[in-house]
Amino acid sequence: MKIERREPVSLFRMKRKRLLRCHIRLAVVVKYAALTLVGILLFRTGQAQALVERGYEALGGEVFALLLPVLYWMVVRVARDILNIKEGKGT
Repeated sequence: MKIERREPVSLFRMKRKRLLRCHIRLAVVVKYAALTLVGILLFRTGQAQALVERGYEALGGEVFALLLPVLYWMVVRVARDILNIKEGKGT
């Protein structure tokens, strides 16, 4: 008699993985990757400029360039909510 073991299957996990692939578009991933790259480049540029002006290494406002993707997402969400309220769609 041969006993075969099968892999345990979690339907919730499979469904969640499938939904994640369906909802995230490649264009969105590329947009946020580009925003992250631009944020890093702006940070490095700001850090070099601040070093020239100050004469010593310190972190200041240039750190906020690293938060560019998050700030972009927040501004877009607020603008979308405002437009939805003006159109009468509610939440």
